[in-house]
Amino acid sequence: MSKMKQQQNFLRVLLAGVEAEGLDLVEGFPVMIVGRINPSDGQEALLESSLTLAPHFVFVNGDTPNFDGLALARTLKEQKSQTAVILFTDKFQDEAFLHSAALSGVEDVLPKSATLEEIQKIMNTVLHSSRGQQWRLIPESKPSVKERIKGKTIALSSGKGGVGKTMLIVNLAIAIAEETREPVALLDLFIGDTLALVNAAAKMTLSEIPEAVKEIDLELLRPYAFQHGSGVHFYTWFFSPERNLPEYIDIERLEAVLRTLKQSYEFVLVDTPLTLYVPDLELLKLMDEVYVIAVPWDLLSLRATKALTLGLKSWGVTPKLLFNRFQADAGLTPEFIASQLGLEVFDAIPNDGRVVVQSVNMGEPIILSKPESEVAKAIRRVARRIAGLPVEESKKRKFLFFG
Repeated sequence: MSKMKQQQNFLRVLLAGVEAEGLDLVEGFPVMIVGRINPSDGQEALLESSLTLAPHFVFVNGDTPNFDGLALARTLKEQKSQTAVILFTDKFQDEAFLHSAALSGVEDVLPKSATLEEIQKIMNTVLHSSRGQQWRLIPESKPSVKERIKGKTIALSSGKGGVGKTMLIVNLAIAIAEETREPVALLDLFIGDTLALVNAAAKMTLSEIPEAVKEIDLELLRPYAFQHGSGVHFYTWFFSPERNLPEYIDIERLEAVLRTLKQSYEFVLVDTPLTLYVPDLELLKLMDEVYVIAVPWDLLSLRATKALTLGLKSWGVTPKLLFNRFQADAGLTPEFIASQLGLEVFDAIPNDGRVVVQSVNMGEPIILSKPESEVAKAIRRVARRIAGLPVEESKKRKFLFFG
């Protein structure tokens, strides 16, 4: 077996009006379909996806009026992209067209009736060409076995919905990025609500990584990231409910994803689904720190938090308690609640329903849209504490929350 076959990696393919059933393996490399562009999406979507997803191959239906494979190849050539454009057309015998395709930078032209073997043969040829060598699919030397895992995984969890967990994690991620100037990733293990809070939607989700791809690395994960203007990179495990329903998360795959993210990001914040079941508790064992979000004046929230805390402790996880929507006049003191739950109160975010609802509805995180609000100031304080940065604590707050 050749060295190329021994080094397991993957080939990224973008499909534009072309199907590729059965194209799972080429020269020992698993094939991953990174996106599908429909003719109705148009040329602009094709170009944008080709540039942002950085596929190794783009398969283009050259007979679709909304796609111009030759223009795409020229643009990619001007951008010095190493993406190979393969054109599928019924004009296979048109010499003038083939000449234009060659001048544009199209890698090859195939008839629409091309067999799987013919497609694999073209891909194999490109793989061994000078273009393929620049893809660096095969590392020049073996990476160190003891490669440093520098990042920290921080999960926010809750036993009850409606406590503001997702709102908090989005704002905390942005605040940590701003306060530390370090790379931050936000991993959404549910249905992408974190992206909805910044007026975005997932084009690709981690659940789409083919099972054939056994090795998770940064090159694989990079196309799945939505890069927010704050510098935070958003990763989503599942699509919205309109696209698909969440399934059980493969713990081994999640562990590999987290390990890879920690190599590139100083902080990896993880938004977990509602957590009261064993599979969800198991995934929290993978985290470096777990913060449970609760509303201190909501007895149902506290009841669910107590059940979650007992479950986590049975798995050897001792979380920290973060209050949201805290009201000083609610009657129950933080000390009393902490004693009932058996948890340290890490901090508290004040209650300001108007600011929070406005932020959520507009898709503008509070930390950016209302930076002088008390909620934003508290979130920034919590972010600094999580990141290990110094925080000035008033005597009153220190007495209330930290004994």
